[in-house]
Amino acid sequence: MKSWIKRGLIGSLVIGCVGCATQQRNIHSSSVEYLYSGGFEGTAATVVKLQTPVRVGIGFAPSAAFGDTFSEEKKQELLKRIADAFRAEPKIGSIEIIPSTYLNAHGGFAELDRLRVALRVNEIVLISYDQVQFSDTGAMGLTYWVYGVPAYVIKGEKNETRTFLDAVVLDIPTRTMLFHASGQSSIKGSSTLVGVGTALRERSAAGFDEAVKVLIPNIDTQLKAFEASVKNGEIAVEATPKLPAWNPNAPGAANPAAPAPVSINSSGQQSGATDATFGIALLGLLAIARLRAHRRALRDIRAIEDADFSKRERW
Repeated sequence: MKSWIKRGLIGSLVIGCVGCATQQRNIHSSSVEYLYSGGFEGTAATVVKLQTPVRVGIGFAPSAAFGDTFSEEKKQELLKRIADAFRAEPKIGSIEIIPSTYLNAHGGFAELDRLRVALRVNEIVLISYDQVQFSDTGAMGLTYWVYGVPAYVIKGEKNETRTFLDAVVLDIPTRTMLFHASGQSSIKGSSTLVGVGTALRERSAAGFDEAVKVLIPNIDTQLKAFEASVKNGEIAVEATPKLPAWNPNAPGAANPAAPAPVSINSSGQQSGATDATFGIALLGLLAIARLRAHRRALRDIRAIEDADFSKRERW
């Protein structure tokens, strides 16, 4: 194979790999989508009467997206941490942790009414989440491949995990939001190309852990401010506006019937089979690179032999 053909093939592979090197993964759920999927007619200003000590339920808003990777085991672990932080509050009688199997996408207040009776709770803490993970191989990682360095040795894969949590406290009988608090985190790191999947899973879990650490004190701050506004077990609530029906086909809305999210490359094109395509392209690139190195080594050996032969002839 002529050298210019090999260079052109390698160049095309590098360009192709660079195009699919940047990936984005997202998992999310929304309390608004869950509560108001059928719209909300609005309410007049009212007074909410709280029965203390209050019985509270706590759970994650269900995700309507297909292929959500936020495990139930991790959800229960985080919910327990949040619940344990507030069990000692004198005005909280009990906290019931609600499994995700009890909540259906777009179940809304009708579903919460049933849980209120079943679990004997009047208030609920509903937690939304949004986590985005970026992964970028970059030119340096590809350069390592060109020179035949194995993908499980060099950490050429850069990634970032951004996590956002929002806890909404609702009075179920009156459909009223009492207060809310949020927490967020950002974790950056690097990994080998082969280990990127494991690294992203570990940083996903770590992102939720760090966001909960921020969420708990923020809930405590908002809870104390809420308690200060309660007079004789009552709190005045302003009127809430009418909300239009949530449209699952609107841009940015999660569609439960949609296929698994695809990766987006740096040129904005979809690449549903990015991992497989990327791996095949890199294997081809590695094979060609090693072939070049082998032929270059043969040329060096022949040059040394020719020089040695010429030296012997002179003698």
